[in-house]
Amino acid sequence: MGRTTGGYELVFSPLLLALIGFGIDKLLGTLPLFTVIFAVLGLVGAVTKVVYTYNSQMEQHEKSGPWVK
Repeated sequence: MGRTTGGYELVFSPLLLALIGFGIDKLLGTLPLFTVIFAVLGLVGAVTKVVYTYNSQMEQHEKSGPWVK
């Protein structure tokens, strides 16, 4: 997968957590409260991970570029 994993994480993390939230909602009868909360948390977590990974890779790139003396 390599560099495309960020895209998969942005889709599957909110989807998986929304499904878990849906199950909890069905169990407690609170539809769609936990579905929405878990989906948003999954999206925020995935975006945060992608941003931090990107920033880390860019810092490594800046340190190892030909312009560094």
